[in-house]
Amino acid sequence: MADLYVGYSPIYRHPKYKSGTHNSEFSNITTLYELFDHVIKTYPKKEFIGVRDYYPETESFGQYAWITTTGAAETINSLGSGLDMVYTKYAPEINLTTGQQPIGILAINRPEWLLTELAAFRSRRYTVGVSDIAGVDSAEYVINSTEIHVVVCSMDKIPRMLDRANKTPGLKVIVSMDKLDCSKPSIATQAFSKDTVDILKTKAESLNIALLDMDAVIEMGRLNPTAPSLLKPSDLCTICFTSGTSGTQKGAIHTHETFIHATRGAHLSLELYNTTYFSFMSLMHIFDRYAIYTFMFGMVRVGFFSGSTAKILEDMQVLRPTVFLISPIILNRMYDRIAGATVGATGISGVLSRFGLKSKTKRISTGRGFRHALWDRLVFDKVASKFGGNIKLMVTGAMSLNPEMQDFFRAALSCNVIQGYGQTETVGGGLIQTTDDRTNSNVGVPNPGVDIRLRSIPDMGYNVTDKPSPRGELMIRGKNVFSGYNREPERTQEIMDGEWMATGDIAKINSDGSISLVDRIGNMIKSASFLWIEPAQLEMIYSGHHLIKSVFVYGCVRAYELVAIVVPEQLTFVPWARSIAGKADADLIELCKDEGVAKKITQELRMLASKHHIPPPEMIGAVHMEPVPLEQINREFYTSSLKIRRHIVNQHYKARFEELYSTLDCIIDPKVLIERNN
Repeated sequence: MADLYVGYSPIYRHPKYKSGTHNSEFSNITTLYELFDHVIKTYPKKEFIGVRDYYPETESFGQYAWITTTGAAETINSLGSGLDMVYTKYAPEINLTTGQQPIGILAINRPEWLLTELAAFRSRRYTVGVSDIAGVDSAEYVINSTEIHVVVCSMDKIPRMLDRANKTPGLKVIVSMDKLDCSKPSIATQAFSKDTVDILKTKAESLNIALLDMDAVIEMGRLNPTAPSLLKPSDLCTICFTSGTSGTQKGAIHTHETFIHATRGAHLSLELYNTTYFSFMSLMHIFDRYAIYTFMFGMVRVGFFSGSTAKILEDMQVLRPTVFLISPIILNRMYDRIAGATVGATGISGVLSRFGLKSKTKRISTGRGFRHALWDRLVFDKVASKFGGNIKLMVTGAMSLNPEMQDFFRAALSCNVIQGYGQTETVGGGLIQTTDDRTNSNVGVPNPGVDIRLRSIPDMGYNVTDKPSPRGELMIRGKNVFSGYNREPERTQEIMDGEWMATGDIAKINSDGSISLVDRIGNMIKSASFLWIEPAQLEMIYSGHHLIKSVFVYGCVRAYELVAIVVPEQLTFVPWARSIAGKADADLIELCKDEGVAKKITQELRMLASKHHIPPPEMIGAVHMEPVPLEQINREFYTSSLKIRRHIVNQHYKARFEELYSTLDCIIDPKVLIERNN
């Protein structure tokens, strides 16, 4: 048995599904189109897809307008039939590798994204999310490597699609989600008029690219209906591109079987019904689609955001969602503002908020419920109302969530906040906390139907024999694991160990059976004391300081201490730093340049380290203050799923790190280092 091999831990499974399978009343659903068919038959004429009405005169948004399950089915049938005609006329070629036809989708989250994907499934096509955020080359690579001939996109994406046409020679058709006569304004049509669209039409014609709009394709299908194609579980569902922390793009191939296995398992774990879900995390990536299809098992109303991240909270107040999925890095930004106005406030309001948080956190952790008659009325109902006041569950993923933040939002929203773990290669699913779990600092247990185990990484000091908690690289096995990377068999082999997928993440098994993330292979820092240092864990602790928004630590084998980039929390930092610098009118930028302030922040971090019993090699000796978050300095610092690319940040700040170390007396003599290595 593989789990008995030396260097591997035993296999761990969901405590309720120890057989490794998850047979249920949904076992007859084998494709995502069958899942949609289940929805329209079980919940006919129910509100399904919603988006806020847009008023161009005032550039404002109204209430949510809804498409019912029955209405969506009619649209999908007509759109699928229309796309059949488009492919027959302009792009009849079948991909020789897949035996199917791909369709590219390029837009922010909106109803047409989901409708296009379901229409593609109806006709046995598979989707490829395309992005132009990371630059033209990203879209070019995706379109060319997957041999996309038809792209459905919002109007604002058409100009760049045409500009890159000479570099994407296989592209034959662009279908605009927005009407080409501009008769139905949306946030994507603001910069366009009938005249500018005429220019686009002329350019498309000159490039021999058919330019249509979705309404016209739907009408074609309505007048010339075609029969749905037979879809098999083994058929391709989607190719989802992920940049990864290495920075190079990889197209993860998923079949309907992998997607159904992952989402059905997640549904069995969460057991949510009649959900209202707020969709704003990019549908191009796996996480948001994973959520939508999971909630479809128990019926879901999907309300899409209005297109502006500045209006997310406004959208939520109008929609009043019951479930909210969010990345910790985005949640951290919200936390900074909300905590600053409550538990971080001065005066009586701050005192009451802090006392209320302590009281509610204790109440929640002991299983006495999420509501508190006094503290909710005085403090937390105001916070919950900013998120719509109706959230029953918040789920985070992509990276570990600060325990203090998890406790704060449990108290502030009067609901459970749980963590999950997955990767693009596992359809976003792998592990998740159960809905009755009140603990933190872990990502839960394996989803039903998912096996996990650890693999020792002795070079980094992680072994499955470690006491009291086995530690090692997290490995995942199950039908939710991808089929491989598009056209990259070598990279597929690199990530697979037999039928097990190596995640690259270091984890440990806790005494209660839950799994915690420790760090990522390649991110570990080796200090002059020859200890391996886990930066992610340290950054979580240091970022918990009330003056700080985020911390990035750096170390090297020549140094006994770390240095760090510190992004301050403006609301609390500025008044504090002004008093330290003696500059009553100094702004954030000026204060970040003040050497006295930087030294004082370093002292604050060292005191925090002592409080958490952090050993000297993991303490910070000097800091560089950045007035803006790292993601605003260079978007290449993060992957598309908001995971830090440490090697890129290290390279960017290399000279500054050397300057910081030059001010410290913690650098080991190179001769001594050579002697130690010998």
